[in-house]
Amino acid sequence: MGEKKNGTYQEVEEVKKKWKCLKSEYQEKVNEVEEIIPQLLEKIQLVHEKKAQLEETLQTYHTQKVISEEKAKERQQHLQEVFQKQQLVVQKCQIQIEQLKDEIQKLEQSADCWIQTVNRDSAHVGLLSTLQGVSLVSAGEEELVLDLKVGEKTETPPLRVNLHWTSEGEFQVETEDSMPGLPPELQRGATSRITPVILGLQSWYQSHARLLKELRELKERFAIDWLPAERKLLFLKGSKQYSLLIDPGYPASGGVRLLGPEPCNTSDNFKPPVEKPSVSNWLQYLHCYPDVST
Repeated sequence: MGEKKNGTYQEVEEVKKKWKCLKSEYQEKVNEVEEIIPQLLEKIQLVHEKKAQLEETLQTYHTQKVISEEKAKERQQHLQEVFQKQQLVVQKCQIQIEQLKDEIQKLEQSADCWIQTVNRDSAHVGLLSTLQGVSLVSAGEEELVLDLKVGEKTETPPLRVNLHWTSEGEFQVETEDSMPGLPPELQRGATSRITPVILGLQSWYQSHARLLKELRELKERFAIDWLPAERKLLFLKGSKQYSLLIDPGYPASGGVRLLGPEPCNTSDNFKPPVEKPSVSNWLQYLHCYPDVST
């Protein structure tokens, strides 16, 4: 019995020793934990602070990124607008260059036309200075105005002639409205033929000047119509119309003959009482004669 109790006692003592050891180790661990907890809390605080810093840094980076992207977008848009404006400026400059080229071309053409006009007018002035009875009234880019004279000592007025230049290198001739028509060959021509045309106009007027002057005066007194191609003068008296044929060279070498109306008294006694009657004599005679049909 005594041995059994001793054995139990020893076991209890051993258990107590173990419990004390465990309690001591536990207390040591508790102390260690208590010492570590502030450090861990401090580390956790540091981690939270670093996390907050990282989140703030990340937010700042994100904000700066958005701002940078907006600025980059604005800069790109601005550059695009500047580029478009520069393109418009270049296009306008190109248009102005083309316009200036056209103006230069027109100026060159105008200069060429002016030079040609000056050379042409100089040649015409030189030509007119060699012609007697032709005087230059005016010279322009589109026309040349001349006066054709019959002679130095004459009361017959000069014939005013306008020569209009055309774009085809030709000219057209116009005379006073009251003058009879010119021959077709003297109404137009190439500029290379201007010399013979002026000479032809001068010769034509010299041979027709007295007749034309006489016809102008007679138109104020009688109802007449001149047909230059047929060299006929029509005289209207009442209901009758008389025809007078004017021979070439009148009045120097040609005469005047009564052609109609038919039947018409064609006897030698039926004519003005002068040796070589003029157109004026004939018209006055027919105007005063009571009845020329019998």
